[in-house]
Amino acid sequence: MIVIADTSPLNYAVMIGVADALFALYGQIVVPSEVHAELTGSGAPAALRLWVENHRNQIEVRDVKLPDDPGLNKLHAGEAQAIFLALQTPNSLLIIDEREGRAEARRRGIAVTGLLGVIRDGAIRGHLDFEDALEKLKGTDFRLSSEIEAIVREQYRSGRAEE
Repeated sequence: MIVIADTSPLNYAVMIGVADALFALYGQIVVPSEVHAELTGSGAPAALRLWVENHRNQIEVRDVKLPDDPGLNKLHAGEAQAIFLALQTPNSLLIIDEREGRAEARRRGIAVTGLLGVIRDGAIRGHLDFEDALEKLKGTDFRLSSEIEAIVREQYRSGRAEE
């Protein structure tokens, strides 16, 4: 499976110290050129830029030329490129957190997860501490409703029971 990531999940994963779990789970990550520019640009946090530099052999950057598409045109360029790349990549998984982007990807039949899914799966497989990661994430400006937190906690408990 090819895993394609948008900027936000990677940024928050680095911020809370769980980004390396992405490689433990998926091996390599693919990002479109616009996402790479966001991750490495002068406006990106220094820790994020350093993480990308230190993992350049595990992060594949692909150039994406967006078509004129009303559904993609309403999204941020990085999100649109990530969705279009996932659409062009059979059997891929898209890691995206923004609500509109997730909805657009799902409308197009793309398999999606977000940082919470990465945290859940990484914890189930023993690559990170679920409670620690969740508490650190809640200490940021990441939008997490109590309903979504309850769902992810239950998925984590169920997943651990199956292991």
